[in-house]
Amino acid sequence: MNEITALTDINFSYVFIAVFSILAGFKACVSLIEWVVKKTGLETKWTKKSRKDHEFLIQTSQGLKALQKQYDESVKQNETIRLELSQLTRTVNGIADTLGTMQKKENETKLKELKDSLVRYYNKYKDAGRWSRLEKDAFWDLFDDYEKRGGNGFIHSIVEPAMRELHETD
Repeated sequence: MNEITALTDINFSYVFIAVFSILAGFKACVSLIEWVVKKTGLETKWTKKSRKDHEFLIQTSQGLKALQKQYDESVKQNETIRLELSQLTRTVNGIADTLGTMQKKENETKLKELKDSLVRYYNKYKDAGRWSRLEKDAFWDLFDDYEKRGGNGFIHSIVEPAMRELHETD
């Protein structure tokens, strides 16, 4: 019990001040040692680690800057590629439209030529009532091509029935 009563008699403010003073003295000693080591150029484990950490941080920062630069260049290149692809797409679409128009006009021209040829056959053989096998085959080949190209009209209603009536001579 004496020990407990002795504890209650302790002045805790003195204990607190004593512990604080010891810690402050310890901190001052460590700071003094660090200052001496730094001024004399001696290298300790702590300073080595600190220097290596600092160098690693600088290298990491430089690496990040290089990566950012590569990223920015990549973004610029991607934008350039996107713009060029867009222009190329417009050009290809324009060419496709032009080709489509040209094919349509060429088909219309060929259709007119076929129609003209079929009418010439009709005018040549309708009154004679006969034709040779060679002429017949040539006419029907032209007629098939005419139909495949979308031809219709009086060729089907007038010319075709009359030509089917013709007799073949050999």
